[in-house]
Amino acid sequence: MQPLEGIRVVELANNLAGAYAGRLLAGYGADVIKIESASNNAVREAGPFIGDDVDLEKGAFHLHLNANKRSVLGDIDDSNGKQLLAGADILLHSESQVDVERLQEEFPQLVILSVTSWGMTGPCAGFKGEEIIHYAYGGPMSATGNPEKSPLKMGGDVGQYQCGNMAAVAALAALSVVERSGRGVHVDLSNIETQVASIDRRMTYLLYGSYRGENVERTGGYTVSPFPMGCRPASDGHVQVSTLVPWIGRMLATLDDPEMEALYSDPDWITNEDVPVLADAQLLGWTVSNTRQEAMEKAQGNGWPVTAVNAPLDVLNDKHFAEREFFTEAEHPEAGTFRQVGAPVRMTDGWSDRCMAPTLGADTDNVSWNSDRPSVASNEPPTLPLEGVRVLDMTVVWAGPYATQLLGDLGADIVRVDNPWIFPTVTRGLLPRPPQEMVQDLGGIFGGYPDTEPGSRPWNRVALFNAHARNKRSITLDLRKDLGRETFLDLIETCDVMIENNSVDLIDKLGIGWDELHERNPNLILIRMPSVGLSGPYRSYLGFGVNFEALCGLGAIRGYPDADLSENDGVYHMDAASGSAGALAALMALRRREKTGVGELVELSQCENMLNHIG
Repeated sequence: MQPLEGIRVVELANNLAGAYAGRLLAGYGADVIKIESASNNAVREAGPFIGDDVDLEKGAFHLHLNANKRSVLGDIDDSNGKQLLAGADILLHSESQVDVERLQEEFPQLVILSVTSWGMTGPCAGFKGEEIIHYAYGGPMSATGNPEKSPLKMGGDVGQYQCGNMAAVAALAALSVVERSGRGVHVDLSNIETQVASIDRRMTYLLYGSYRGENVERTGGYTVSPFPMGCRPASDGHVQVSTLVPWIGRMLATLDDPEMEALYSDPDWITNEDVPVLADAQLLGWTVSNTRQEAMEKAQGNGWPVTAVNAPLDVLNDKHFAEREFFTEAEHPEAGTFRQVGAPVRMTDGWSDRCMAPTLGADTDNVSWNSDRPSVASNEPPTLPLEGVRVLDMTVVWAGPYATQLLGDLGADIVRVDNPWIFPTVTRGLLPRPPQEMVQDLGGIFGGYPDTEPGSRPWNRVALFNAHARNKRSITLDLRKDLGRETFLDLIETCDVMIENNSVDLIDKLGIGWDELHERNPNLILIRMPSVGLSGPYRSYLGFGVNFEALCGLGAIRGYPDADLSENDGVYHMDAASGSAGALAALMALRRREKTGVGELVELSQCENMLNHIG
């Protein structure tokens, strides 16, 4: 049984965000009927197209976003539309002109999900928006790119896909409220507000501004650092390099360069003003003497986060995704045979491509739903969707913590676990106790301390962490010790969900893998968020969002047309994409558990989820 089986959705979405929300719901089992028009059909009209001509059945966005849906010509006010709404659970629409109040009166138990650029209320309601508008007005575009040039947007339409992810989360959360209270819910989801609240730098930068009273400025362009990192040329393209203090030894082991060894053997290397330029020169000598793949495999073999900067076509032929059988062959009656992306989240009896994207109006004359949906009568006031659900948070950096933040916002009891003796990598700051004189120059991600004062407990003051730490409780346990592990397993017995995004073998090494957790609590849902997957040649590869965005093709489709990719600064869309997908995975698994009574293991490969955003 698919997790969303039995849910009925009427989709009236004429934007990418709404269409992707419908695609996610359909892929996991919901019956999605798309009411369309033969004209003004933005998703079908968007190219590129298979073949040379514009064809509403052969557009890449249509084939990707409308799979598993049925198509009906008409609108929600004709007899067919009204009959469908009478039997629907969710109406997903993207038009600010929809009369929500009238629909609520006519269909009092319906979830109405409005997915628009600016929202349904306010001075900008009804304004048009596009990817670049959403990112410029709501996202961190002002702080992205070279300060000597114009700000940069992200590649493709990934912001709209992020909004679609959030819309799917909102749909399931609202439906759970309706099913308990019997009262319909209207969700007003603004694409721009999903950017304002994005973990991809925006929330951290806003808190930085609040703490320090200043904006984060653009710092892109080719830059050097005592921690060698950035996009660098290879013999056949580029690689993305990330280096932090704990990884200096791994870098040196990979480069096997006496000059680099000498630079970093100096006790004062971190303050030596000559180190950034000298180290970058030695790094370049190594990267250009290797192919992208060679550099990645050599570095990752030593645990140093270096990844290839792939173009989208490179990804289609990559050995890791081939071994995981992520890309599948599709056969469409009009578009022919093509390859398409697979599941953004892997779960037993989860994602299924039951049918290809429908031809326009294919189901107009043969769709109907019974309107006798079971009614729910309750005198209880509506509660938050996840009230009563406990989530154990074993997450690091941004992607995992963003998922638990979203669940906490929806009412879940989030219990965060940290080890008091191990400083989590770039989760509670760059360093446990950054020197005061260093804080001023740490930048927007790491330098967000109130009044630039790290204080006596910097790990509790940094914007990097506090931006996503709301609605959470905190405990400390040393899981390397028997007492810490046993206490953790006792806590697991009281939890509904555990989420983790650590290095892929960590929880097994600590003795808290799936088998141990499931034995202690058969009802537990474990959501694992590995960067590239629990299996495959790259399963143990390390890095940040910027590394794996490069691996998946996003790094190659953004930047200035007159500049080398090495001038691009780091962006972290994968964290935002993964966090919202993690929240969606939890809601789907909890919904299925209500019917089966047992927990499950869910695998969310952050790369595979993001490849759905690249499309």
